[in-house]
Amino acid sequence: MSRNKLAATLRSAQTDDGDSYDAENDRFENLLDGRPSTADVLATACLDAALTPRLRKRIRRGDTFTLIIKAPGADWIAPLAGAARRLVTDAEIFTDGGGSKHAKRPHSAGADIAEALSEGHCAIGVSQEPERYLPATLLTVADTRLAVAPPDGAVLRRVFRSLRGRRLRGRIPLGVADTLSFSEIVAAFRPDVGAAQFLENLASFAAAKARAGAVDDTPSLAELPGYEGPARDWALGLVADVAAWRAKSLPWRSIAASVVLSGPPGTGKTLLARAIARTLDMPIVSTSCGAWFTMRDGNLGDVIQAAQAAFDAARAQRPTLLFIDELDGIPDRRNLSSRGRDWWQPIVNFLLTLLDGAATPREGIIVIGATNHPQSLDPALIRPGRFDRIITLAPPDAAALGRVLRYHLGAALADADLEAVARLAPGSTPADAAGWAKVATSRARVAGRVLEIDDLLAVVAPEDDRSPEDMRIAAVHEAGHVVAHLAVGHEIAQASLIGRGESGGRTIAHAPTTAPRRRDIDNVALAVLAGRAAEQELLGEASTGAVGDLAQATRLLTEARARQGLGDSLLHRGEPIETLLASDGALRAAVEQDLARVYDRALDLIRERRDAVLVIADRLQERRCLTGAEATAAVSRPNGP
Repeated sequence: MSRNKLAATLRSAQTDDGDSYDAENDRFENLLDGRPSTADVLATACLDAALTPRLRKRIRRGDTFTLIIKAPGADWIAPLAGAARRLVTDAEIFTDGGGSKHAKRPHSAGADIAEALSEGHCAIGVSQEPERYLPATLLTVADTRLAVAPPDGAVLRRVFRSLRGRRLRGRIPLGVADTLSFSEIVAAFRPDVGAAQFLENLASFAAAKARAGAVDDTPSLAELPGYEGPARDWALGLVADVAAWRAKSLPWRSIAASVVLSGPPGTGKTLLARAIARTLDMPIVSTSCGAWFTMRDGNLGDVIQAAQAAFDAARAQRPTLLFIDELDGIPDRRNLSSRGRDWWQPIVNFLLTLLDGAATPREGIIVIGATNHPQSLDPALIRPGRFDRIITLAPPDAAALGRVLRYHLGAALADADLEAVARLAPGSTPADAAGWAKVATSRARVAGRVLEIDDLLAVVAPEDDRSPEDMRIAAVHEAGHVVAHLAVGHEIAQASLIGRGESGGRTIAHAPTTAPRRRDIDNVALAVLAGRAAEQELLGEASTGAVGDLAQATRLLTEARARQGLGDSLLHRGEPIETLLASDGALRAAVEQDLARVYDRALDLIRERRDAVLVIADRLQERRCLTGAEATAAVSRPNGP
């Protein structure tokens, strides 16, 4: 379509903002040549609805201008660029949503803009975040800006009439398309549907999206057990701050609205995020770094677009909570090879920009990341304006785990001491407790009776089918850990012979320092290796049960030398431990010497405290589980009760 034809079209155009519709005088109809697609019609109608009277006049006159179009989301960019091309056919169009590998570099884009304007052509930029993605030159010289909104009722009626040739009757709920992506709105206009089905599609799509973000089946923070400490304190403070923001007494920039939750699997990172959303009556948009890589072909552009789509979805539903799981899927750039850095750098930089509150408006969006491996995060992620802090969720103690069990059991087993039950499974998580309650309840239901304590015990501490010899090995192993931890000044929380997965027992202890020195690290490694040392010294040989202990001790001693400056060098090396040991023979030999030295200390300790080890091993075989107080008393009073 020529500029003159377009100007004539616009001169004869009539505005239609209501339910009535005049197809002959609908200006956007005349911007479409041939038989347009649904996407073309929708994009053109939305752009047309955003045009200002002044801009219409400039288009009619054939003026040269620069225009910035802000899209509702990244998937609107290409359709709106096409609509802009139909609006001003000889314009230079610039698009970038952050995911394009073919976006023009700033210097070349600036030259193209200057050339287009000097030749009397218009320059138009389209992006969901123009200030971040469009060329600086275009932003500087832009004389007009438009913010295209998702289609309202009037626009939807015009699009339907253009596609179907008849009026759309029926009530269109206010904002029904606001939370839908461009492709989702297009999908509602399937060619085989009539007016009623189209309206039903819109409503059902919006409802499905709302259900995906709903948290109605999640407990509120007040109901949620097992989260004592910094995590609950931060969450309650956040709830109070958001209430103040809603009351317009606190600006969003004053709210600590982003955090990384770290902890082993099952400690309730996802549940806490959902409980916060439930308490605040907010939808939750859940995504993960892993999901970004499974979108389409998983190439660089696809990954970036998937990340952008998650943030766009959160913005569309504000106020909302954006939950990003598997955050450690984005690697620490310090640990990358030069080849890996070339591929990852754009992704990491893009995520940092998305998270940066200074660069991206984040008002009304709470961002919570989750990781099992906080040490693997890029340091640039953790700073004010991105993720403000890391909060660790450790497995709850027996008292807290008992409260989690009570929550999941409801009124069942009202008189049972659930804390005592929880003590049988040291180191278990809230997810474990939820699973116990479900399996125990199912067990009773299958038996056709009410839940009994034996049902729960059968799940939490099932009968052990190991041979007496294997049980003795496990008891001596855990006893070695207990005695060594106490000998170096660590506090024992619990020791257990109740198997969990491949583990035949577990000892939980806490070191008193938060700033360990080299001797503190050696003491932790000693206690870790003492289980194997006890087997060797008391039973005559070691078993294969120390695989995890050997891995932990190796990691501790390698990090001391290669990362913490507690060896022969102050050089910090960021490569993965496995890579360091495989590639550096000198480091491998030094760590091997450290392991041998610490293991010799562990053997000496077991010889000196042989009687204490045997007492703890006997008590463990008798009771299967010892509290910290019971283990400490047994060592200090070996002949006591």
